[in-house]
Amino acid sequence: MMIMIAIRSFVPALLGLALVSSSPAAETTEASALAVLASKAGVHEKARACQQLAVVGGPAAVPALAALLDHEPLADYARSGLEAIQDPAAGEALRKTLPRLNGRLLAGVVNSLGVRRDTLAVPELQKLALDPKRGVASEALASLGMIGTGETAKTLRMVLTDGSADLRIPAAHAALATAAQLARDGNLAAARELLDEVVRTLPAGHLATAAQRQAASLRANQAPAVPK
Repeated sequence: MMIMIAIRSFVPALLGLALVSSSPAAETTEASALAVLASKAGVHEKARACQQLAVVGGPAAVPALAALLDHEPLADYARSGLEAIQDPAAGEALRKTLPRLNGRLLAGVVNSLGVRRDTLAVPELQKLALDPKRGVASEALASLGMIGTGETAKTLRMVLTDGSADLRIPAAHAALATAAQLARDGNLAAARELLDEVVRTLPAGHLATAAQRQAASLRANQAPAVPK
């Protein structure tokens, strides 16, 4: 009985949260945060505004946040704001910065695209993973791993078999993440193939062992039922 009472009291709370997110107050918060970004407010106030937009921001917040992606020290706050906005415009804004950003700021955007599982970013992330001059190959591999599609798996296999030695460990970590996502999506064959590639190309160690265990688990789940 106590559990039922708790559940019943929790449902209105959830409904209340849903109403708040679409209420005029929430819209005012977005407008207020955007006004702060457009003002001569200090860094602290603008950083707070970016954090607010990560919660209540929508498409209208994207241009203001995107304008800060190459500005220290607000770039990280702006990127986090865009990372949380579900509208496709946020992903587009992040992708557009890939050709012009460098160093830590580029690495941050690459990571955000992975967190968003932005499949439209895959071609650019593949280029970054294979271009040592841009300096974010490991980060690009990690994001490809988070996105976790058949297309990203191809790039990870390429790096594992033909890539530079210093990228094989990052590629292996990404491969484990991709294999897990492929399995969740029902693509067990591709997941096993990728895991087997990790085992073939890496020396014995914890990553190869983890890949073996993950592959064995997938095979066990696919084993036919034993007749009674």
